[in-house]
Amino acid sequence: MTDPTFDRDNATSYLNPVPAYFELARIVLGDQSLSAVLTRIAELAAQVVPGADEVSITLIERGQARTVVFTGNLAADLDERQYQDGFGPCMDAALTGRVITVEDTAHTTTYPDFGRQAHRHGISHTLSIGMATAQGPTGAMNIYGTGPTGPFPQAAHEIATTFTGYATIALLNAATHAAAVDEVAQLRQAMASRAGIEQAKGILMRDRRCTADEAFTILKDLSSRSHQKLRDVAQAVLNDAT
Repeated sequence: MTDPTFDRDNATSYLNPVPAYFELARIVLGDQSLSAVLTRIAELAAQVVPGADEVSITLIERGQARTVVFTGNLAADLDERQYQDGFGPCMDAALTGRVITVEDTAHTTTYPDFGRQAHRHGISHTLSIGMATAQGPTGAMNIYGTGPTGPFPQAAHEIATTFTGYATIALLNAATHAAAVDEVAQLRQAMASRAGIEQAKGILMRDRRCTADEAFTILKDLSSRSHQKLRDVAQAVLNDAT
């Protein structure tokens, strides 16, 4: 059985996207950073999507759009122009999750400013595919072509959609991992706070010869009067004791 690893040095390997799919399956599930995974997805897309000359990936987080990876400076520059204008095919694809095409940049009435800039730089048509997620950041994969004007071939749409699916999975995995890390951090903080409160109660029980419930009431009263969180009041008690 032949090795399914994608041949980066074979210029004709773009004719068969299957080896790229094998590599995608491995890198998405591998232990790599989101940036590294998205970079490789964009690189492979540029090699196997028919008519793709440059590829970029847009992410929108907290209302801010940015290009996280790109295969050429032109793609990054065209993306950035759209972010500055707040309007363009990659922005619309990222915000709606839809497929947005510009078949002739020189004569587009939907995105005239973007079209003129793209045409001046030799880009004749574009394809942006939204990365829809249930929550968190959204994005789009952007394909820039210099070939004859008109729509990208159907094969390009199908392959690009597959690559966008892998990018979306990578994004969701990263978001899930980040949420898990935050949850663990919050749990550790809660446990540390609880330990501090229990220690402060012990000090008050010793110094004021009171019960555990009475010590906790004292902490709550101090918290209310000082307008501080209970854990901060407990830490102050510990600091005074030491």
